[in-house]
Amino acid sequence: MTTLCAGGATAVPLPEQDSFYAERPGIENLPNGSVLASRPIEAESFTQPLAAQAWQVQYKTVDNHGRARGYVATVLVPQQEWTGAAPRPLVSYQMAEDGVGSKCAPSYALRGGLGRGTSNAYTETGQVRFALQQGWAVVVPDYQGPDSDLFGAEGYVHGVLDGIRAAKAFAPAAIDPAAPIGLWGYSGGAQATAIAAQAHDSYAPELRFAGVALGGITADLESALTGFSGGIAGGAAVLGLAGLNRSYPEADVLQYLNESGRGMLAAAQADCLLDAAIAHPFLSIAELEAWPGSLTNNAELSKVVRQASPLFRAGTPTAPVLVYHAVGDEFAPIGSARALAEKYCAAGVPVRLAENPIGEHVTEGALGIFTAVNYLSDRFAGAPAPTTCR
Repeated sequence: MTTLCAGGATAVPLPEQDSFYAERPGIENLPNGSVLASRPIEAESFTQPLAAQAWQVQYKTVDNHGRARGYVATVLVPQQEWTGAAPRPLVSYQMAEDGVGSKCAPSYALRGGLGRGTSNAYTETGQVRFALQQGWAVVVPDYQGPDSDLFGAEGYVHGVLDGIRAAKAFAPAAIDPAAPIGLWGYSGGAQATAIAAQAHDSYAPELRFAGVALGGITADLESALTGFSGGIAGGAAVLGLAGLNRSYPEADVLQYLNESGRGMLAAAQADCLLDAAIAHPFLSIAELEAWPGSLTNNAELSKVVRQASPLFRAGTPTAPVLVYHAVGDEFAPIGSARALAEKYCAAGVPVRLAENPIGEHVTEGALGIFTAVNYLSDRFAGAPAPTTCR
């Protein structure tokens, strides 16, 4: 039987129910970023079509566990003609996938996947619309991979950078080899963006980035989890721990949880951030602990969490960076964003730290769009990069 959405359109199947996402065998020896499969799609944002040619592209990369995998990215090229002096820019936009289920994937959101509830990625399709309106080509990778490895940092590096390689190699998109490249992400998407930018010089040195825009960044994952604890979205801690347990099984995160906490994790294995927040509002991390301090004062667990924290990872971007952030951000405290900016400044990276005294995490996601777009536009135009470094 065909399932219909409220508007009468055929429902989009979940990625695990969609044969396009099935991984191809024998890809181990292919270069990373190789295109494995593609199909044209009708991309949309909030039920409205995007004015772009769009494709889903499966590409070869390496997941967080060192295995050759087929990830999926959405490649979009505006219908409008590009009239700039330089080639049409390419922006890799990392959505805050923030989930451990395939329904949270950006590719599902951009194809209109709403049959299983609104994901965090769906709320960021508007940023993709703004990027396309500038005339930029856009690639949106499912950087958590087929297993939804939330916080799997090495997978993030490969998923993002090989997604760009694949977009450049995908002939129908006709992206100029000399196209300037920008990286952009907000919240968890900024986390993935920063992690990739910090590793790109060693993993994909042939890529040359014009600029990097990081908004509402969770630079220190520990402080972010603390920010959620006890608040309206306190259940996000359950999702975060589920992601850490999946991405770093050797850490045995379950040993630090009480029976109730283990039950919550077991029930959250296909959740997006909103699901977990609704299921456990005002949850405190302490309520999950196997013993006092097992989650909140644990040096071994901190080592794992820091693997997914740009502030504590090696490397710095080689391109100018914008860090835009609401001072009142309750989920990603401003202190860690400031510390990340200082880290980059100390390495000689031109950084513009744009602090918004108005609003908080959710509002800055919308208010900061123009700051990010203007910053990347200037970088693509070759304007000198501004800096607030001292």
